[in-house]
Amino acid sequence: MNRTKIEFAVQFNGSNPEGEIKDALKNVGSVEFDRKIGSVVVETENTPWNVIQSKIEATGRRAVLTGFGGQSCVSIINTGKSALNGVVRICSVSSENKGSVIDGVVDGLEAHKKYRFNIHECGDLSNGCESVGNVFSQSSVEEKLIEADNNGRLSFRILDKFLNVSDLIGRSVVISKADDSEERVGCGIIARSAGIFENSKKICACDGVTIWSERDRPIAGKGRREQK
Repeated sequence: MNRTKIEFAVQFNGSNPEGEIKDALKNVGSVEFDRKIGSVVVETENTPWNVIQSKIEATGRRAVLTGFGGQSCVSIINTGKSALNGVVRICSVSSENKGSVIDGVVDGLEAHKKYRFNIHECGDLSNGCESVGNVFSQSSVEEKLIEADNNGRLSFRILDKFLNVSDLIGRSVVISKADDSEERVGCGIIARSAGIFENSKKICACDGVTIWSERDRPIAGKGRREQK
């Protein structure tokens, strides 16, 4: 059994936030709270982080992912088809054993179509997804097929027993069609990310935008600092 700890910054408003959040996550896994720093840590076996986030926010509280597993990395999928975007997070199974858990959500795909997920050798996006090289040889030979839902979203959790997080930094994640064309529709470079309790930031020092309002602002540019 491979369980992953996922940390969220959560607004602890209301009279019984711990009880309401725990009820919302009762079928997900174990839950730990730290009201002092505004943290909720969920240990789960097979629930993707975005599903956990939605369950927490269904209680009326905003939740922001701040830490994932132990040694971990992340890829922002925003190269390829213009409408495609997503996040893939990868964390080590344990410090003693080889293997990684891959947890992702990608939007902008064709509904009910099957796609392949792979780690590729290079992080060179100079020619889009065509310049990232071949599939990384240390990745599992098992085919990673995922089907998009009604809204064209891929939401998945995969265990690859052969991948080490330390070997992945600077390589790339690629989403491709699972048909004869094998078209690479989306990709992103893999970078190191924060593990559990490694990211306590609640406000961006560069522009004063809080983590609670960040999703409502552009990533960069004039509109980012404007009040809603």
